[in-house]
Amino acid sequence: MKKLVLSIFVVMFIFSFTNNTNAKVKLKVSGGVYFHSELLPYGNWYKLRGGITVWRPANVRFSWQPYRNGRWFWTDDGWYWDSDEDFGFITYHYGRWYYDDYYGWVWVPGNRWAPAWVDWRYDNNYIGWAPLPPYAEFSTSIGIHFSNNFHYGYKYWNFVGYRNFCSPYVYNYFVGSKYKYRIYSTTKYRNNYSYYRGRIVNRGIDIKYVRKRSGGRIVTRKIKRVNSVRDINKRYTNKNYVSSYVYTKPRVTTRTYKKNRTFIAKDRKTIRKDNKSRTRINRNERNKVYRDNNTNRQRRIEKRTTRNPEIRTSTKKSTRKTIIKRKNPTKNRVNKRRVR
Repeated sequence: MKKLVLSIFVVMFIFSFTNNTNAKVKLKVSGGVYFHSELLPYGNWYKLRGGITVWRPANVRFSWQPYRNGRWFWTDDGWYWDSDEDFGFITYHYGRWYYDDYYGWVWVPGNRWAPAWVDWRYDNNYIGWAPLPPYAEFSTSIGIHFSNNFHYGYKYWNFVGYRNFCSPYVYNYFVGSKYKYRIYSTTKYRNNYSYYRGRIVNRGIDIKYVRKRSGGRIVTRKIKRVNSVRDINKRYTNKNYVSSYVYTKPRVTTRTYKKNRTFIAKDRKTIRKDNKSRTRINRNERNKVYRDNNTNRQRRIEKRTTRNPEIRTSTKKSTRKTIIKRKNPTKNRVNKRRVR
């Protein structure tokens, strides 16, 4: 009897310990780019209990999961996920995915670009991936570190054979949900993120090992970074490139003051150019000001003289003397008196 009680107590203790390690903690987002206008046509924005704004895709099945509709490419930045979904150019390269008990899969905004934010598992026969939770934070020195021991269970993982790993129809070769637990328990966990030349690199599972197990069936591409959303859907003649949207902050910053005045803070390069060209500009401006003052004076003088213009005609002086006879008013008065 005592053995049964002890065994039950041990089982309950282990069960509570596992639940605490995999328990969900309140989300905390330090900052991120939200992409409100870009994602509005494809879903809706919601607020969770902690006041965090998240995005949920619309017109999606109940069994939908992220990182399913697309394909894998090998690039200079590691494994790149090329999504077939309209919103994939943002949600699979920025932020994290979180499974909520009420809304389902929701996207938490982030401000750092990566070829794919996923965890990896592998063995000799299968390779699998799952989205990184919001508790996974990236640092340039360490890579990925978790603020909580939470990891997604085997139900949220996608497993496939090595030969179909880079297939454009990879979703047709996923392992069934019945066999996920067995593969999940036998595979090894892998996570290999690094920082190189201002970019985040996702090496994941070594390409040499994947190439060996898949028989050389690996598709390689080069990433062409695009600053505008319109350029993503353009079809390039060269198929060796993959277009990826990279958000860039505007260089010009405006500071508003009272009376609706805006003062623009310029970049350092433009300020240096202005300082070098100030000496030349000042010399030219002095000469221009001196010339403008002289021209303004001449114009003022001309305006004064041309208010009542005098028409001058060249006429020859006549030699004849013209005599005008005028009646004398005194004589007329005298004549009138005599008539009376």
